[in-house]
Amino acid sequence: MYLYMEITFLTPLDESVFHSLETMLSKIKIKPKSLTNNRRGFPERHRAITFGITTGRFDGITGLSHSSRKYPHIHEEILKIGKIICGGVGFDFKSIHLNNNVICPKHKDMKNVGKSVLVSFGDYSGANVVIEDDIYDAKYNPIMFDGSKLEHWNTDNLIGNKYSLVFF
Repeated sequence: MYLYMEITFLTPLDESVFHSLETMLSKIKIKPKSLTNNRRGFPERHRAITFGITTGRFDGITGLSHSSRKYPHIHEEILKIGKIICGGVGFDFKSIHLNNNVICPKHKDMKNVGKSVLVSFGDYSGANVVIEDDIYDAKYNPIMFDGSKLEHWNTDNLIGNKYSLVFF
């Protein structure tokens, strides 16, 4: 692990850590977000779901996310991976955002204050993460940074099927 400009590069993982999760994800359909759920500036109908503890956007109720209840086996596998990645650095997370083939535009995380850990996996190339104009490869390489302070996005050159986990 080493630090650079408020970015912490965690221990790289072997791709085998993600095999079970990738197999599970290949058996479900991650529905595109509707236009009413879309974050400003993100591609229309991007594919993403959230696991762990969330607060309902409309009812304000905090609890286990819909995706965690619908796919408990996937939730457990993501938690297992999260403990491998985050446990060694003492990073506690409550929620995990899963993106599928999402190319994020330049943004800062307005509601997600504090550090997050990002890692990508899958059969893909390209779509690297850019943090404050520096390009990083998060494929099996977890990166911790405060997305509310550092502007970040993805390069627009994705080939293949990419998943990203954001622990926060």
